[in-house]
Amino acid sequence: MLDAVWQATIIFFISYYSYQHQSDIDTLSLGFSLVFSMMTTSLIHVVLQTSRIDWSVVGSTALSFLVFLVFTLAYDATCVNCIPYESPYHVSYRTMRQARFWFANLFILITALLPRFAVKCIYNTILNPLH
Repeated sequence: MLDAVWQATIIFFISYYSYQHQSDIDTLSLGFSLVFSMMTTSLIHVVLQTSRIDWSVVGSTALSFLVFLVFTLAYDATCVNCIPYESPYHVSYRTMRQARFWFANLFILITALLPRFAVKCIYNTILNPLH
């Protein structure tokens, strides 16, 4: 439970503060950055929690990420007036071109998953179930 609260807090506040001083950012770009961070963090979290990684785990994780990207990019390319006040047209394309987006997501992944990875390493070192 604490891990989920930690990850959600890290994802929101790092995304928020990374775009805080950029005046041309809109709510849809911040939302796309949040959703992208949540998706990648949850997929990597699932891989970290898996006791045995084989091709089915890697394949299903990669397929989930690709389906997310294809749907998002297709929706952003075709939906011109889907939302009455703000158009999501090309939001992901504009956001993915920014280096700030990629650095923030990399920092989010490392910071959000570091406690889970550390606990997993300590558990496997001290209480290795294979012995």
